[in-house]
Amino acid sequence: MPNVASKAPEKGAVQRVASNALQSKAVSVDKLSGYLFRTYRLTTTKGFFYLLKCRPSQNVRLLRHEDDRLEMEAYVLQALRNQAGLVTARLIEYSNTNAAIGSRYEVTGPFGGCILADIEPSLSRQALANIDKSLGAHVQLLATVKGSVFGSLRQAQGSPGSQSWARVFASMLETILRDGEDALISLPYDGMRELVRKHRGSLDKVTQPSLVILELCADHNVVVDATNQRVSGLLDYSTAFWGDPFMSDCFYRPTASFAEGFGKLPNGDADERIRQYMYVLYHSLLAVIRHCYRPSEDHDEMEARRDLTTAMRQLMTVPAR
Repeated sequence: MPNVASKAPEKGAVQRVASNALQSKAVSVDKLSGYLFRTYRLTTTKGFFYLLKCRPSQNVRLLRHEDDRLEMEAYVLQALRNQAGLVTARLIEYSNTNAAIGSRYEVTGPFGGCILADIEPSLSRQALANIDKSLGAHVQLLATVKGSVFGSLRQAQGSPGSQSWARVFASMLETILRDGEDALISLPYDGMRELVRKHRGSLDKVTQPSLVILELCADHNVVVDATNQRVSGLLDYSTAFWGDPFMSDCFYRPTASFAEGFGKLPNGDADERIRQYMYVLYHSLLAVIRHCYRPSEDHDEMEARRDLTTAMRQLMTVPAR
């Protein structure tokens, strides 16, 4: 059974956990909105902030790959803490019991700057373009971190990984296909599975596993220095894995500024174009299924369905390589 929290943690309990984790009595606690897991901003007198994340309400329907996000992020931050040239938040504390606040939780940080979602309405178009360019450079830096096999960073926890990117991609897609089938959502499931089999050769042209954060570019995940209009960090590493960097949602609809910062976009050859359509298929399918599981979230289901149809049509037309 998944570990669920049935009610929101009491603010006093969160305050005690925050003070103990940060070893300070002067910690202000604010609940943030717009996050799947309950998220609290912990602000200290030193000018930085931290996050405390815990399980969502049991009324929130999670997809299969979302259920272990706390545990995954805790592991990822530990795994990346000594990675040369990469600055990430630290894992300050992780609790795998419900004793303190009624849920498992983690505390991460410190973060310097502002959450982009908080300041975006006040930024000029040029400032947003500068931040997009900086985000592109940040994603390029993440992609320089290499792994030995494709798949989860938690190899020691029973996920052996694979030398085949096609196999790992197919497994990731199958997970959300099963979520859709469980919910009786009307979609061409067998057609999508067949397209993965058809184009596995193009997927397996990717031979070097790189660090990928699958869901990265949402404004509530990006921390920026508003003064120099640069990305200073990311709030969530729970969707990190070893794969093809171009599968990140940053490449679903990249801006010109992001592309300039990253330095190179795919579509250079037929295999790259096939892979990009496969990744559009994945992200659009995920958006459709999430909308059905959690209709209150801000998802444009019709646009996602159009993208899914376009990607499938293109993949059916192009010959296997």
